Amino acid sequence: MTKLIVLLLVCTACASAPVRTEPAPVSSVYSVQGPTLTGAAGWADSAARLIDKATITNDLPSLRRARSLLDKALIAYPNDALLLHYQGYELYREANLLDGRGGAEAGDVPLVSATALTKLQQSLAAGPIPETHALVAMVMGRIIGLDQTSGPRLGPQIPQEMNAAVQLGPTNPRVWLLRGIQSFYTPLQYGGGLPTAESQLNKAIAFFETDNPTAPAPSWGKAEAYVWLGQVLQKQNRIAEARTAYNNALSVQRDYPWVTNSLLPSLDRK
Repeated sequence: MTKLIVLLLVCTACASAPVRTEPAPVSSVYSVQGPTLTGAAGWADSAARLIDKATITNDLPSLRRARSLLDKALIAYPNDALLLHYQGYELYREANLLDGRGGAEAGDVPLVSATALTKLQQSLAAGPIPETHALVAMVMGRIIGLDQTSGPRLGPQIPQEMNAAVQLGPTNPRVWLLRGIQSFYTPLQYGGGLPTAESQLNKAIAFFETDNPTAPAPSWGKAEAYVWLGQVLQKQNRIAEARTAYNNALSVQRDYPWVTNSLLPSLDRK
């Protein structure tokens, strides 16, 4: 209840050169398709693939391996906007996973979230990336939920960051995915609600049809957009449509334990 109250408040505010090394090889699951990337781009691509696979499978050790990979990369390529972006993105995913597990592990969420915000802000200082702005908004909301005293400082920045994300990437599907997730948790009278979330998630899905980022740019989220759309539909008791959305997620990402082990079975209990 406290987190909900906080969310409502937020929505109303709405010396020498380092040695450069190449990324260590990763397993064939994460192998680069096409020309092999080198330098900072190679590190970023390897980390991105680790993060995305670990996110789908809820694999905390692999997420943390990606973090270690990025720490090494930033020694060789300090202040690289994309490497810093992926550091913040990994920490965002890690905080989500820890919070979902609860228990003692959830005690790490405040520090992980605060570190995510720092890395994402450093990334924006090095170079603007639409997804970075949107992730900043999401992380700020979590931090306020964990510590209400940060609300007056961070609350007004959340709509600013999300608006900056849309302005920088008006057809970026990951931006619209994160907006839809935000609206899913925000009541109608505060600018969110299920109809708004549905519209934003459908925009994300439409934009994913023509989304073709060049590695190592962010490319995650297509299956996830169907997952969140399914949850929006399920909340409205539109069970057949929700089932279609979840199955569409599986058509994009066949191995998706959240869908197969939790979301689809939950429809059968209706």
